[in-house]
Amino acid sequence: MDDVDQKILRILLVDASVGQETIAKEVGTSVGTVSNRIKRMKEEGIITKFVPHVNAQELGFDICALVDIRIQGGHIEEVQQAFVEHRNVCSIYDITGEYDTMFVTKFCSTEDLNTFVKELAEHEHVQRTSSKLVLNIVKESFAPSI
Repeated sequence: MDDVDQKILRILLVDASVGQETIAKEVGTSVGTVSNRIKRMKEEGIITKFVPHVNAQELGFDICALVDIRIQGGHIEEVQQAFVEHRNVCSIYDITGEYDTMFVTKFCSTEDLNTFVKELAEHEHVQRTSSKLVLNIVKESFAPSI
């Protein structure tokens, strides 16, 4: 990635709906160059998809919880896959330390969170969970600064 690629990527990270003409003006290059570079970054797997950044709180998901899970040996992927499509699970990470995986979750109510934690605890391979409620989101991003 050269400086032009990085400039294009920075613009897209702020607002992926920006038109290629606008990007070309800001970067100081042609629309064709912008188009070709975006296409190449997609082919190389640098850009995987364009998705809207949604304000979960505006949709009523006011509760964010980080749920650490200890899983019976050899069943980590099985448990993760069982919850990968769950509407409240935003991210799933393999982690080091006392627990095996962490779910980043969002809920509309503590009742919904309570139901989820109980459902998770009932899974035959889940040994233990530890939930942390997020009090304030200072920064939330899925990409490093470029």
